[in-house]
Amino acid sequence: MPNYIYPVVVEETPTGVSMYFPDFPGTAVTAPSVVAGIKDAKAMLIHRIEELHDNNDSVPEPSGIDAIELEAPNDCIIYVEVFVIPPTDDKTVTKNCTLPKWLRDAGEDANLNFSQLLQQSVREALGIEKRP
Repeated sequence: MPNYIYPVVVEETPTGVSMYFPDFPGTAVTAPSVVAGIKDAKAMLIHRIEELHDNNDSVPEPSGIDAIELEAPNDCIIYVEVFVIPPTDDKTVTKNCTLPKWLRDAGEDANLNFSQLLQQSVREALGIEKRP
């Protein structure tokens, strides 16, 4: 299952927000806003899940809202979704692509790497980043 959705606790701080994943102890980010924090939290979650995959450890099931205790009245829970490619799926495959001849010719004249362009476009369409 490459898509993961996990709860994140958001706590207000004097300088913005602090966010952590209850299902992943030791994961916390601070940011000036929730929007900035979500980006950092997603990157942290992807990294943590990839670590678990690389170590052949199981990925925990997401906690339900009822299982999460908030410490302050202003704290809240949001959910973030990430797409993580399991290590066994990193194998390169061939995919045939059809495009107009004039476009192929123009791309070849410009020395474009069609495989790289297709990969970038698919990642962008899915909203995923390249795995390191």
